[in-house]
Amino acid sequence: MLILILILNFAVSWWNCYAAGGMWAESKALGGFPRVLAWSAVIQAGIGFSSVFGFAFGYVVYLAGYMPPKVATGAVSLWYLLVIVPAVGTGLAITVHSWIIAFRERSLLNMGTAAYNTVVQLHNMYGMIDGIGKAFSGIGELVEDADRDSMPLILAVLLVGFALGSGAYLTYALVNRYAGRIPLPARGTARA
Repeated sequence: MLILILILNFAVSWWNCYAAGGMWAESKALGGFPRVLAWSAVIQAGIGFSSVFGFAFGYVVYLAGYMPPKVATGAVSLWYLLVIVPAVGTGLAITVHSWIIAFRERSLLNMGTAAYNTVVQLHNMYGMIDGIGKAFSGIGELVEDADRDSMPLILAVLLVGFALGSGAYLTYALVNRYAGRIPLPARGTARA
């Protein structure tokens, strides 16, 4: 099940890069909500890719015996605390936009997209409320142990840095690859 979630995260992140890259130049020129949507898609993609890279690299390091379970828990907790607020904030902007599109166009695809975004947004909001305390305690254990041995904390920070950095790099590369492929309507024009 976890592998399927990671595959879905990777696919949705790729799609977000495609959508953001396609409208990047136009959203920059138009500004406003189109620009917010483009940045929201970019941030969501970076977070999604970082979850896949972080899990894959962390699992390899764990299997190799270099990362005890406490460090893995601390790394996941640190990553979570760094990404949950941006994930919820940008997800809300994307969800509201999908509701607007579903209401305007009333197609099955757009309504399905709005439903998917709504479910994911509610899940992330509930997870934020439920998970922040647990994440702080996971990091707290690593920080407490850092007085005796700082290596576990350093390993957790490096793993999270690698995950976020590699997610950001792939996002940057894909957004640039797809730049300019989806033209936005000019300001003041209506869609047919």
